[in-house]
Amino acid sequence: MNGKLSTIIAGGVIAALIVGAAALGAVLARPAAIQAAPIGNALVRQITVVGTGEAKATPDRATVELGVRSEAKSAREALTDNSAKMAALIDQLKQLGIAAKDIQTRNFNVSPTYTQDGHTVTGYQVTNSVSVVIRDLKGAGDLLDKVVSAGANTIYGMSFEIDNPKALQTQARDAAVADAQARAQAMAKAAGGTVGQVITISENVGAPPRPVLMRGAVESAPAAAGAAPVETGEQTIDAQVEVTYELR
Repeated sequence: MNGKLSTIIAGGVIAALIVGAAALGAVLARPAAIQAAPIGNALVRQITVVGTGEAKATPDRATVELGVRSEAKSAREALTDNSAKMAALIDQLKQLGIAAKDIQTRNFNVSPTYTQDGHTVTGYQVTNSVSVVIRDLKGAGDLLDKVVSAGANTIYGMSFEIDNPKALQTQARDAAVADAQARAQAMAKAAGGTVGQVITISENVGAPPRPVLMRGAVESAPAAAGAAPVETGEQTIDAQVEVTYELR
């Protein structure tokens, strides 16, 4: 082998060593997370359950629709009568401690009335009603009695609600999670396994809690001899969660 060929081979070997060293340096310079990345995913057995929970409390506010219905030969007469009575009703509500923000007009209507055969106009009817939030439930019965005396002749079913349900929602959710865990443990035991860590968890959000309603409506209510009896009952807030656990 002559000197020229030896030089070429030696140069090639050196170049190869340099390239190899550069490649090795690149591998060593990679982040640890990439070096530790798994090659494949092992199959994990799972168990999925749905847990339910509830929390109960006594409602602390009520909403009721109060109104005045007036009839007269002309629309103007009916409207004048209705406006005067409605103003007296709203004034009475404010005197009873109902804040302006808790009084909201819900319905106002002017319509003709007809003979029984429906062909001849006999007069006009005006209806006006407001939605009222009652925050002092102990005085609700007395309030209803006084608004009837002030001119209210339509009172539609009262609904009871919880003003701030967040704490009860948390309580119901915690109960739902505990129920899901108990269900998963029972099922795993029956299958000869045990429950591992939580893999996924989600809350099944449905409709908000329904207000408790008083049955029916009172129309053309006569003046009461005393405060109307009002029972608040109890309201239930429900929660539901879906949890997937590792099954060992």
